[in-house]
Amino acid sequence: MKKILLLIALLVAASNQAQEKISSKKKKFYIPVIEYPEFPVLDNVLTQTAFYQIDKSLQEEESNLKKHFFDIKGFIKDPVNGKVKIYLTFATPRYTEMQIDSTYDKEKSKWSYSARSNYITNVKVDVKYGDKLLLTKDFGGSESYSMSVGNSLGAVKIAASEHDKKIRTAVKNSDYSDVGLGIDNVVYKTADRIQDFLNYKLGYSKREATVRFQFVTSKGHSEYAQMQAFENEITAQMQKITLEKGLDEKLLTPHLQYLESLLVKYPPSPQNVNIRFIVTNNLAETYFLLENKEKALMYANLLIENDKQDSRGEAIVQKVNEVVFADKRLRAHNSRFVELKKLGLKMEEEKEEKRLAFFEKIQQQEADWEIEKSNREAKLEKSKTNRHNLLDSIPYQLNASLLAKVVDNLGGSQALKKVEKAHVLSKLSIEGTNIPQTEERWATHTNYLLKKKMPENYYEIVNGAEAWNHDDRETGVNAKWNKLSAYDYGNLSKNVDLVNFLTDLRLDLWNNFEMLNDEMYEGRLCYHLNYFEKTLSSGNRSIPKTDFHVFIDKENFNIVSTEKTEFDNGNKSFFERKLFSDYRPLVGLNSGKVPHKINYEIEDFNGETFYQEIREKVEVNPVFGNRIFMKEVYFGGFK
Repeated sequence: MKKILLLIALLVAASNQAQEKISSKKKKFYIPVIEYPEFPVLDNVLTQTAFYQIDKSLQEEESNLKKHFFDIKGFIKDPVNGKVKIYLTFATPRYTEMQIDSTYDKEKSKWSYSARSNYITNVKVDVKYGDKLLLTKDFGGSESYSMSVGNSLGAVKIAASEHDKKIRTAVKNSDYSDVGLGIDNVVYKTADRIQDFLNYKLGYSKREATVRFQFVTSKGHSEYAQMQAFENEITAQMQKITLEKGLDEKLLTPHLQYLESLLVKYPPSPQNVNIRFIVTNNLAETYFLLENKEKALMYANLLIENDKQDSRGEAIVQKVNEVVFADKRLRAHNSRFVELKKLGLKMEEEKEEKRLAFFEKIQQQEADWEIEKSNREAKLEKSKTNRHNLLDSIPYQLNASLLAKVVDNLGGSQALKKVEKAHVLSKLSIEGTNIPQTEERWATHTNYLLKKKMPENYYEIVNGAEAWNHDDRETGVNAKWNKLSAYDYGNLSKNVDLVNFLTDLRLDLWNNFEMLNDEMYEGRLCYHLNYFEKTLSSGNRSIPKTDFHVFIDKENFNIVSTEKTEFDNGNKSFFERKLFSDYRPLVGLNSGKVPHKINYEIEDFNGETFYQEIREKVEVNPVFGNRIFMKEVYFGGFK
C-alpha cells in the first residue's frame, strides 16, 4: 500500500513538474485599425460643411476660415451640401488690455520685452446630422496677440501705447481691417482650438495597432497540438486583416471554446501560472479584436489576477475602456476610407473646369513673373546707363554747379563711372545694447548682399530681378530663404546703384529735387533739396507717398544728412534720417571722400531706433565675384 501511495505521489509531482516546464514564445502582429468618434450614426457619413455667422467687420477672416479651417479627419469638405453640418457663430473678439512681459536671457545677460494685446473670445458651435443635434458647445476664453519684441522697455512701451490707441479706435469705428491689430490672429487661434475639439469628437483616423499573442512552444506539453492549431489559425487571420475585414469569428469559435476549457482544466494554482497566463492573454486579445467588450474585460481581469506580467492585462483593460464599440461589430472594419477615395475622385471630376482654371491662373502668374523679371532687369540696366549719362553731362543737369561740386568731392564723374564693385564692413552701435554687432555689404551693378552678425545671422540679397532674406532670429536656424515682395525689392534694389551704396547720393532723383532756402543744419549752413513724391488715390485725389530731403554743406559740399518719410494712404508710416558726421579719403576714387561715420534715426510702427555705423573698411572694385552670391549665400538656399 505504501508503495502504491508513493507511486501516485511521484506521478503527481512529475505531472506538476511537466506543467512547470512549459515554455512559450511571443508574437507581435501589426494591423490597420480605424479610430472612431463616439457617434456611430456617422459611420456611413462622408461629407461635411461648415456654416458661419460672423460680424460683417470680420468678412476677410470669414473668407480665410472657409478656405483653411474645419477639415474634419475622415470626411471630405463640401462647400455647400455636406451631410454633417457644423454651425459656428463668431462674436467679435473683445479687447481688454495691453500687457508687457519681460524675459531675462542668462547667457546674454540681458532683458527682452514683448507686448501683447489680450482679447476675450466667444464662439458657439453646433453640429447636426439631419435633424439630430450631435453636440453643442460654447468656446469662451482669452487669446492674445504678440505685436512687438525688443531690448528697450521704453521703445516697447511706446509701441504698446500706439497699438492700444489703434485698437481702441478700431473698436470705436467697428473697423478691424488693419491686420496689424491682431484680430485676425486671435480669430484663427480660436478656430484652431475648435478644430482640434471637433476632430477629437467627430474625426475618423487610420493607425496601425500592435497586438501581442503568447503561444506554447513545449512540444512535450499535453496541450501543444491544439494550441498550435490556434496559433496557425490566428496567425493566418491576423495577416489578412484590412480596414474592411476583421477576424472571422466562425473559424475562431472552436479554438476559443477550447481555450476557455483550459481555464477549467487548469484552475488557479502556482503550478498553472504559465498556462493560465498564455490562455487568458490570448482570449482577452482575441475578444477585444472581435469587439466583445464583456469577454475582453473578463479575461483581461483574469490575466491580472493570474499575477504574472499583470501590466499586460492592465493594458488590455485600458484599450477596452478607451475604444468606442458599436452595436454591430463590423464597425471596426468598414470601407470608409475606400469610399472617401472614390468620393474624392468624383468631386474632383465635377470640379475639373475649376482645376483647369486654377492651373491656367498659375501659368498666367508664371508668365507675368517672367515679364516682371524682364522689366526689373531692364530697369537695372537702364538705371546704370542713365547714371553714366548724367555723370557725362553734368553741365546740362538741374542745379548743375552744385552737382558738379558734390561729384568732384566724391572723386569725380570718371572715378564714379568706373566703380563696378564695392565692399563695406561696418561696426554698429545700437542705443540700449552692448552686444557687438557687425554688418558686411557687397554690391555690383546687378547684385546686392547684406550680411549681419547681431549675434545671429541675417541676410538680405538682391540677385538681378529677385530679392530674398534669411533671418535666424525670426524663423530658426534651419529656416528657408524667403522671397521678398515687390515693395521690399524696390527698397533693396537702390543699393545696386553703387554711388548710392557708397554715399547715399540718389543720382536717379537728382533732377527731381527742388532747391529750397538755405538752412542751418547741425551747426553748418547747408543747401536744402527736396523731392515730394505723390500718387493718386482710388478717388483720383493726390496723396503723399515719399518725402526726400538732402542737406549739403555749402562750404565743402559734403552731404550732411538725408531724410526720408514714407506714407501709407496719406498717413506717415516710416521715417529715416542719416547724419554723415565724418568723411574720409578713398584711394579707389582718386582721393575722393566717402562717409565714414553715420548716425541713423528710424521711426516706424515698432517705435524709435537710434544707432551709429562706423565703416571700418570701404573697398572699391575689390577682388570678389560670383562666389559671394552663388556659393556662400545662393548655393542650395532658394529651394
